[in-house]
Amino acid sequence: MFTTVTRSKKIGFIAISLVFSILTGCASNGKSDTDTESAYYESAQEQLENRNYSMAIERLSELQSRFPFGSYSKASLLDLMYAQFASKDFTSSLIEADRFTRLNPDHPNVDYAWFIQAMSYYELYLTNRGIFGNGDAAKRSPEQGQKAFNSLSIYTARFPNSEYRQEALKAMVVVKDSLARHELIVADYYIRRGAWVAASERAQVVVAHYPGVSAVGDALVVLVESYKALNLTQEHNLALEKLRTDYPNHAVFASGEYKAPKWQEDRWWVKLITLGLTS
Repeated sequence: MFTTVTRSKKIGFIAISLVFSILTGCASNGKSDTDTESAYYESAQEQLENRNYSMAIERLSELQSRFPFGSYSKASLLDLMYAQFASKDFTSSLIEADRFTRLNPDHPNVDYAWFIQAMSYYELYLTNRGIFGNGDAAKRSPEQGQKAFNSLSIYTARFPNSEYRQEALKAMVVVKDSLARHELIVADYYIRRGAWVAASERAQVVVAHYPGVSAVGDALVVLVESYKALNLTQEHNLALEKLRTDYPNHAVFASGEYKAPKWQEDRWWVKLITLGLTS
């Protein structure tokens, strides 16, 4: 998905590394070459290049512990959060990224830390999907998904020219779709209990707050059916017209005319594409 602080930044770090290696070598006063700050950093870089993230984390953590205010302290923090992320320790990468953004708000590579923070929230949201990791995140509480979306939104707004922005935008689409589908799952729960007002409120959230996601068409179907059940003729007609205009190929129009879904016969919200609103 992305590489260690990017190639251009890595070249800069390596150049600095070589300079400090020479300087620290001259001033070591007999200290072992493998015990210097630059040696720790170079060793960590080698582990990162080999994708040996556990060893990289170990070396970077040792460097941070032994040289907390050294020449490589900030560069090694960026590498550490990357190594943690790459090893799927998203909680640790989130903590490190958050600390970096707070302590180094003006660092030239702070956008990377914001990116790691946002993507760590994103991965935590997607990872906690059951024992096999393949459950539908939309079926769980949306709290963690909202944290991910908010963090991604802050990052993309704060750094419009960041080289990682496109990756974050793609993640935002995934989270938005999942959060929208969660609202439809809850709407389905209310519909099956005849709570049409509550169902319509959930559908309105999708239409108002998640424009452009695949679930909007299905949310409009919920509104059409809710307003019909509540005898709100004007609102029903407006929702139906918007559905017909914006989603003319929706499954409810398969016969050429609008056909209401058979809610009790199919768990429509677990289907793909149109979510299977027709029976």
